[in-house]
Amino acid sequence: MPDIRIGGVRLHYDIHGDGPETIVFVHGLMLASESWGAQVAAFSATHRVVTFDLRGQGRSAHIAAGLDLDNLAADTVELIRALRLGPVHLVGFSMGTFVAMRVAARRPELVRTLTLIGPSAEAEEPENLPRYRLLIALVKLFGPGPFTAPLMKILFGDTFLNDPARRPEADRWRAYLRRLPRALHRAAAASASRHAITGELSAITAPTLVISGEEDRPISPAKARAVHAAIAGSRFEAIPATGHAVMIEQPEVFNALLRDFVRRVPRQA
Repeated sequence: MPDIRIGGVRLHYDIHGDGPETIVFVHGLMLASESWGAQVAAFSATHRVVTFDLRGQGRSAHIAAGLDLDNLAADTVELIRALRLGPVHLVGFSMGTFVAMRVAARRPELVRTLTLIGPSAEAEEPENLPRYRLLIALVKLFGPGPFTAPLMKILFGDTFLNDPARRPEADRWRAYLRRLPRALHRAAAASASRHAITGELSAITAPTLVISGEEDRPISPAKARAVHAAIAGSRFEAIPATGHAVMIEQPEVFNALLRDFVRRVPRQA
């Protein structure tokens, strides 16, 4: 479980497997690198799999400054370079898609393929901001624990949350959210105040797969389809009966889509 200093900030990362190709997973808000457990298990036998915690979250330094999306993208670029990973299959979820799209648009030589789960290239919708700002302020005061129910509804769809057979799994993620620190409010504020990058999507040249759960509440399938429409040659997959965290709710479906997608890209010499 090594750490590395990037831009003067301590970042935690893990490398699993030692395949000829590398997949780098970029987590979303609240769910740090642990959220990729099913993908680590599925791909580490055939690929080198890299997970890491963005600054301000998980086991990386919980700093107060530099949490904007441009800095997070710069951290990701420097991590890929420092570990000599590139070009990589870059996979982002939610806030991680905001990071991954910036990396793919600005440093295309580092990205072989791009996979986006629940992406939006737009700024947060103005009508959502009062509600999110209130929740962020409450998390700052009391921590995420008292607000686990609304946070679970942000992350997961109704089908997952209402399935008795998946109750133990849902309970495990509820417990995970309860343990998150109050410092999460800083990363949440950075995500909510993000700038649109719709004008940069045309610069993405890597083969791109866009995935959206049809029950996604925070980033609608329409937002994800707009990203797909703006990235030339991209592929779109809608996952029925699934919310925001597709890779957790439907790991077998997601893993099969990702494996097929990266296999179709010829290996580099």
